[in-house]
Amino acid sequence: MTDHRAIALFNQRRSAISKEKAYYNKFIFNGHFSVFLLILFGVFILGYGNWLKHIPTGIPYAILASIAVAVISIFPLRTLFKEADRLFLLPFERHMHSYLKYSIAYSYFNRIVLQVAVLIVLFPLFNRLEQGNLLYFILFAVIAVIYPYLGLIAKLEWIQAKRPVWLIQLLQCLIFAMTYIVILGAHQWLGVLLVVLFAAWIVVLKKKNEKQLLPWETLIAIEQQHHMNYYKFVNMFTDVKHLRSAAVRRRYLDVLLPRPRSNQYNAKHMYLFLFKRSFLRGKDAFNIILRLVIITLVLMIWLANQWISLIVGGLFMYIILLQTAQFYTQQAYGLWPQVWPVPEERVIQGYGQFLYHIMFGTGVILTLTYAILFPTQFYLAILFFIVGWLTIRNIIKKLKYQEALLKD
Repeated sequence: MTDHRAIALFNQRRSAISKEKAYYNKFIFNGHFSVFLLILFGVFILGYGNWLKHIPTGIPYAILASIAVAVISIFPLRTLFKEADRLFLLPFERHMHSYLKYSIAYSYFNRIVLQVAVLIVLFPLFNRLEQGNLLYFILFAVIAVIYPYLGLIAKLEWIQAKRPVWLIQLLQCLIFAMTYIVILGAHQWLGVLLVVLFAAWIVVLKKKNEKQLLPWETLIAIEQQHHMNYYKFVNMFTDVKHLRSAAVRRRYLDVLLPRPRSNQYNAKHMYLFLFKRSFLRGKDAFNIILRLVIITLVLMIWLANQWISLIVGGLFMYIILLQTAQFYTQQAYGLWPQVWPVPEERVIQGYGQFLYHIMFGTGVILTLTYAILFPTQFYLAILFFIVGWLTIRNIIKKLKYQEALLKD
C-alpha cells in the first residue's frame, strides 16, 4: 500500500461515514425538531441580549471563558480505524503517515464549527467589557482556532508514545486554559510564547516517536468509542442496529421501580414495568433526558421571563416525550413478546402509561421551578401538562396507525 492508496482508503471511509450521517440526519433534523431548535435559538439570542444589557459585576468572565474554551478546544481524534485494521493494515504501517495527517485534518474540521460558534457568542460579552478594545480578544480567538489542531497532533504523538490518553487530555486543558487566561489578562506576548513552547514540545515528542510503532489497539478503541457515542445520540431519535445497549443499577432510583405486587404479574401491568425499568436502568436515555431537564431549568431561571420561561418549558416537555420513542420499539419488538405473547393493545397501553409517568415527573419539576420564579402566575404552569397530554395523545395515535398498517 502506497501513500496514495492510504489516502484513498481514508477518503473512502470518510465518504462512507458522511453517507451514514446524512441518512441518520433525516431522522434527527425532522420538521418538529428543526422548529424546536429554531425557537430555542431565538430564545437564547433574546435572553443573551437582555443579559448583556445588565452584565453582573464582580464575576471573573475572562477566567470562566478561558476554562470553557479550553475544554472545548480538546477535539476528539478520529482515525476511522476499524477492528480488522490491526491485522490487514499492520504490514503497511510505514505508509500510514499520510493517512494519519488526513485523519487529523478531518478531526479538526469536524469540530472547528463549534469552536467558532463559541467565540462568536463570547464576542459581544468581551466587546462590552473591553469597551471596544478587542486586540486581546482577537488574539484569543486566533489562538483558540490554532490550539485544537496542535492538540490533535500532540494527542496522536502522545498515544504513539504509549502513554495514557487521560493525561494528555488533562495537560492540554491546563495548558490551553493558562494560555487563554494570560492573553485575556493583557499579556498577549506571554500567551504567544506559551503557544510556541507547546509547538516545540510537539516537535520534540515527534522526534522521539520516529521509531515507535502505531498503537493499533488504542487508536481502534478510541475510534470505536466515538462511533458508539454517535450511535447513542442517534438512537434517541431512531433505532440504530449497531448500538450495544447497556444497563446500570441506580439504587437511588429503586423507589421509582417498586417490586410488582402479586396481582400485578399479568399482561395488564407487564409492559409498564418493562418500560420503566428500561428507562431507569438504561445508560443513555436516562442521562440524556436528565440533561434536557437540567437545561430547561437553567434556561427558565436564566431568562426569568414568565412568558418565555413558559414557552421554553412547554417546548422541552414536547421534546423530552419525543425522546422516549425508542422504548416502544425496544420492548414491542424485543424478546419479551416472543417469550410471553400479549395483544399489541397491551403494549401500546403500557407505553402510554409510561409516557404519562414521564410527563408527570417532568411536569412537577418544571411547575415547582416556575412557581418559585413567578409565584403570582403559578397557575400558568398547567400549560406544561397540557402540552404533555397533547404530545402523548399524538404519539399513541401514530403508534396505533402504524400497527394497523403492519397488520395489513
